[in-house]
Amino acid sequence: MTKYIKNAAGGVQAVTEEHYSQYLTVKDEAGNEQPKPGYSLLTEKVARKENPQLFGETDPNIIYTARELVAKRKYAEDLAAYKAADAQVNAEPAADGEPVSDGDKA
Repeated sequence: MTKYIKNAAGGVQAVTEEHYSQYLTVKDEAGNEQPKPGYSLLTEKVARKENPQLFGETDPNIIYTARELVAKRKYAEDLAAYKAADAQVNAEPAADGEPVSDGDKA
């Protein structure tokens, strides 16, 4: 069975019952298992709220994945390069020496 713990650093983790009893508990004078100092047991509901990724959910604070951020940055760089090239082409005067007109004036 899985137990949910909060460690001393505030992280929420899932551990097996065997791991919990072997490494994360101490026995009191009466022989009862108690969590080691700095560790506390959590219910599944509390653990789900504090660490949704533990249950395969997405964290609402993470908006983009790393792959999406790379794609977004590449798109922005490509768009900036396109705009710079477009501005340079449109800023050059006509090749035949005639002034650039505002359109057809009759």
